[in-house]
Amino acid sequence: MDELLHGGSSAPTLHAFRPTTHGATLSFRSRGDLRPPAVEVQGAETAAGYLLLGPGSQADNTEQGPMLVDATGQLVWFRPLPHGLWASNLGAGSYGGRRVLSWWEGKVVPPGFGQGEGVIVDHSYQEVKRIRPANGRQMDLHAFHLTPEGTAVFTCFPETVPADLSSVNGPADGQVSESIFQEIDVRTGRLLLEWRSLDHIPVTDSYKPVGAPYDYLHLNSIQILPDGNFLISGRHTWSLYKLERGTGRVIWKLGGKRSDFNMGPGAQFAWQHDARSISDTRFTVFDNESDGPNTNLPQSRGLILDVDSARRSVTLHRAFQHPQKLLATAMGNVQVLPNGRVLIGWGTASHTTEFTTDGRLISDAQLPPNMYSYRVYRSAWRGTPADPPAVAAQRDARTGKSTIYVSWNGSTEVTGWQVHAGHRRRHLTTLGVAPRQGFETAIPVGRHRYVAVSALDRFGRRLARSATLRA
Repeated sequence: MDELLHGGSSAPTLHAFRPTTHGATLSFRSRGDLRPPAVEVQGAETAAGYLLLGPGSQADNTEQGPMLVDATGQLVWFRPLPHGLWASNLGAGSYGGRRVLSWWEGKVVPPGFGQGEGVIVDHSYQEVKRIRPANGRQMDLHAFHLTPEGTAVFTCFPETVPADLSSVNGPADGQVSESIFQEIDVRTGRLLLEWRSLDHIPVTDSYKPVGAPYDYLHLNSIQILPDGNFLISGRHTWSLYKLERGTGRVIWKLGGKRSDFNMGPGAQFAWQHDARSISDTRFTVFDNESDGPNTNLPQSRGLILDVDSARRSVTLHRAFQHPQKLLATAMGNVQVLPNGRVLIGWGTASHTTEFTTDGRLISDAQLPPNMYSYRVYRSAWRGTPADPPAVAAQRDARTGKSTIYVSWNGSTEVTGWQVHAGHRRRHLTTLGVAPRQGFETAIPVGRHRYVAVSALDRFGRRLARSATLRA
């Protein structure tokens, strides 16, 4: 290990330690501008990759923004957003032949919709594209992802339209909050399709009590299926719908009122999020079982469902529940990982849990109380920031010795820090190499007047060098 850190040199290994942090918010001497929430992880056995989160809160004193953490909960990357903005649907994908991160970014307005746009950044965290809906609409927070074909699919901020609600014991001159989604070409911004719910799904499908406007469907996930058609989730109808791409018509309806499928024991869901087809015969869905005011069952579940399209039947393959009996009144998702394990994001319940295929809990990550991530994914990612590593120094007034604090927000390849020091800014010598200790590494450097650091990868190759500072 020492030889790898030193790149084959005889430079000594320097003492290094991880500065202690306490409380719900992290702070760093080298990056005083970052104040991300702490993530506490229990259980060490996890799949490869990073957790991708978009922490949000109703509190005014917390920073929000897209964030990556490692298997132990250590921060890898955080991008704070201006006050009042939130990020959701952070995901790793591809665009223009490059690996990218993408997310929705905007403000949340009552009763819980978003007004914003999509953001794409490359491996150096430089913005590649901002995606805006067509027809003067704003992008909603509930669904946004990039496709391999270079398009983006997303929900739009719903449109309030007049509607006769007498069929659901509402006013004849009522108003409906109509769900809308679009697909656009990312490069050109050209609208490829727009789907509107009232053209295809009646208000009588809803379980939601009539309101003004009546949010009868509440579209909250969209997936393009292998055959090119769409799978969507209507939270307030307790149903999944397969839509024909060309016409938008409903091919089938799964769950809720007048389901086209017979729902087997334990297979019905309520107030759900994040419907996904993982094969022709198997689907996942996060079963909230509550929307806050209305609770169907006392505990939320992550579901894997077996769907027999020929026989029009759905059976429960497996249900995942948290041992703390979590009830997520909003948000949440289910991700089947490449190794078959299952990751559950518990939405407003603040937890993210990883299970084995047979339901054994192996890892549980928790955001601070009253913070949540709309969805959480685990994904591989390699990041090399465009900015140089950050370094700060603190001198002990009694001994005259200094400790430096180094970090590189977003780097996934750093394993060691090569320290350069001296008494003249332009004449530094290499003291040695300190192993990386989490997001920020503290390294005692003695009585040197000037210091700088170089980030090294696991082969000892120099990735970047910091500015020189007075210690």
